[in-house]
Amino acid sequence: MKKIYLFVYFLILMVNQVTAQVSIDPVTIISGINKKFNSVRDYQADVFIDAKISFLKILPQRAVIYFKQPDKFHLKSKGIAILPKQNFQNLFMFLADVKSYQSFASGSEIIISIPTTILNVIPNADTSDLVLAKIWVDSIHDLILKAQLTTKTNGTILIEYSYDKNSNVGLPNQIIFNIDVKKFKIPKAVSADINSAAAIPNDKSKDPKKGKIIISLSNYIINKGVLDSVFK
Repeated sequence: MKKIYLFVYFLILMVNQVTAQVSIDPVTIISGINKKFNSVRDYQADVFIDAKISFLKILPQRAVIYFKQPDKFHLKSKGIAILPKQNFQNLFMFLADVKSYQSFASGSEIIISIPTTILNVIPNADTSDLVLAKIWVDSIHDLILKAQLTTKTNGTILIEYSYDKNSNVGLPNQIIFNIDVKKFKIPKAVSADINSAAAIPNDKSKDPKKGKIIISLSNYIINKGVLDSVFK
């Protein structure tokens, strides 16, 4: 009899998990993200870029970024700014085109005490550089807290987002790109042979093939107008 009770208990537990999973509507969750993205017609912000890549000795850089709907993006810097090919807004621009992908929920996870829903997003066309996007969404506040992008040109990139006073419009105060150095496209001005052991002779890190690009954003100017000439 005890075995029967245990079987019934686990059966109910499994049914509840499946029901909860089915009740998650990825379209509704992404719609909330897109609503925030579309509320920002344009913005500019000061950025501080700190590239922590083992074999590159590059000082942190200050820059200014500009964005204008639907897809204009520009970074202005006096020095060399190391960034992934995907700019800050690429994921959000991709999600805004709801006809270009399929999405489904694949679970949940707690990130810094915040419950998140995990969504997998797959492009409909093979022409995109993006192969798969896995995103962790705070669906209560319509914010992406983490994203794992599998790309053709830069390998797999894990992105972590932090928010403060501009969370109401979905603009982060910090973005951390965790990159695969071997596959990451280094700008020609600072190119190096990343496949050569000689490129990292003094590196003592446990995994020199991994790197981070930490981007801190401040002094946002939102929906005040950005001239098209900025992007030329």
